[in-house]
Amino acid sequence: MRKRAAGVPTYTVPEAAALLSLSQEYVYRLIHADAFPALRLRRGGGQGRYVVPAKAVEKLLDVASGAGNCVDVADWSEAWRTSAAGGAA
Repeated sequence: MRKRAAGVPTYTVPEAAALLSLSQEYVYRLIHADAFPALRLRRGGGQGRYVVPAKAVEKLLDVASGAGNCVDVADWSEAWRTSAAGGAA
């Protein structure tokens, strides 16, 4: 969370995975299944890389710790995308 405190708006997939106590491979699978928010950065048809919005990771952790509930990341991710887009889907 130090990067976010320093004003960096994204985490790498390994950083996000570590914050969420998940494997990198699992986070990549969630991203590819469109079940976790990420930005794909690439040029042309190249492979590129993914970055995860820091706000998404922080909100997910807040929801999970604040409610004390199990959070379905796929459902949460869809709600987060809607709210991040200002309610426009």
